[in-house]
Amino acid sequence: MIPMSVEDIKHSIASLSATEQSEVSAFLFRLRHASDPDYQECVASRLSDRDTAHWLTPEEFEHKLDQK
Repeated sequence: MIPMSVEDIKHSIASLSATEQSEVSAFLFRLRHASDPDYQECVASRLSDRDTAHWLTPEEFEHKLDQK
């Protein structure tokens, strides 16, 4: 395997399609948080929350995303 510099990796990612860049972004997000116990605990807590008062409709979710 030929080692790549960070600049080579950035250039390669920049040449990917938007869909492929989204996949890379999701992969890096998962990689960053995979070994973070606080993040894992937060996700587990949210996934196990059965109180519908805490849930968002798809429209509310989209609205919150648009605000960021």
